[in-house]
Amino acid sequence: MVTVPPPDSEVPALEVLLGPDAAEVLHAVVSPIGGTVEEARPSQVRYVPGKSVTVQYRVTARDASGAATKAMMVAASGLATPEGTTILESGDIRIAVWRFPDDPFLPGLAPASDPPRTAELLTRLGIPTDTVRIRTRAYRAGRRAVLQAGSDEGAIYIKVLRPDRIAALQRLHIGLAPHLPIPQSLGWSQQLGIVAMQALGGTTLRHSLEGGAVALPSPQALHELLDRFPEPPPRAKVVRGAYQRAAEHARLLCAVLPTASGQLDAIVAGVSLVDDREPPAAVHGDFHTSQVLIEDGRIVGLVDVDTAGVGHRADDLATVIGQLATVGSAAQSPAPIDQYGALLLEDFERRTDPVMLRRRVAGVILGLATGPFRVLLPDWPEATQRRLDLAQMWLDSAYSMKRSVNP
Repeated sequence: MVTVPPPDSEVPALEVLLGPDAAEVLHAVVSPIGGTVEEARPSQVRYVPGKSVTVQYRVTARDASGAATKAMMVAASGLATPEGTTILESGDIRIAVWRFPDDPFLPGLAPASDPPRTAELLTRLGIPTDTVRIRTRAYRAGRRAVLQAGSDEGAIYIKVLRPDRIAALQRLHIGLAPHLPIPQSLGWSQQLGIVAMQALGGTTLRHSLEGGAVALPSPQALHELLDRFPEPPPRAKVVRGAYQRAAEHARLLCAVLPTASGQLDAIVAGVSLVDDREPPAAVHGDFHTSQVLIEDGRIVGLVDVDTAGVGHRADDLATVIGQLATVGSAAQSPAPIDQYGALLLEDFERRTDPVMLRRRVAGVILGLATGPFRVLLPDWPEATQRRLDLAQMWLDSAYSMKRSVNP
């Protein structure tokens, strides 16, 4: 049973979609074809207080013959939903429902999830196959998806976005590919909103840390990777640091966990003291250990460069530290993660203002504190509170460091 956050009078569907009546809502999609929904377990939520809510479910259903099937379904309220969904209305509640992969915002998702069409794509890309395996690696309803498609001869990744965003991603990959070990774009469709990308080798740095790997990239190797980003074009996207999004994150957290409102005010106030004297530079924008691929301790790949643009190098460094601190705080074997984080922090604090770096790290952890609710962990209120306490700890360390420098 999911802990439901407090009611939102502007988004009355919030309680319905996270409560026991959600299965009835989803039933509206399968009932016209003789199906029934037996169980609907919410697995992810995107909630904008006062505006909208979108919930993804893992569903057990039965078709007209009585056979049980597993499915992923989505219900959303407060969005301007295109055609192609089932609309339910009751009083002031209006809910749009769809079944994966028929996402009305991502027209490329259904064809990319279709084995015969994807097999044809693989063949055109030089990976001939009669059979193809498709695995959904990531899906955020209405926003993006990543599929892994492969055969015995090889694999590719297919990134699916809203069509109006795909050309910018294609241009970004073309511009960065000569400089960085990122996946090569193998082809794209503006109409469908998809890009087919090369599959890279190696293992994520995070997975290596969690597995206790001894050979790890040095801090210098991470700096050299970031140094390889080319000069951004004149109209490159401006990347905001986590500290600049602190108020947005706090608004969501205060809505779902109002008992933490005082602590959230204090964290936002502390994070807002970041002083941006650092000159702008090319940045990854979401640089952490799940984005870096390594092999025998060497960096062999960098993924998810969608966020790249113009920002501050200190924010890329803070993101690495903030993610390591958050992952380590919940790990069964935190020692390797904590040790590597300490090694990076010692180096990073020699390269940028250490007080400001720690405040930036607190901002990163504040953003990550939205994660337990977003993926609806059974104990998301407690897990959220632990992350807020961690963010406060980093802020306290910044205050202590400032006092020691300016007694």
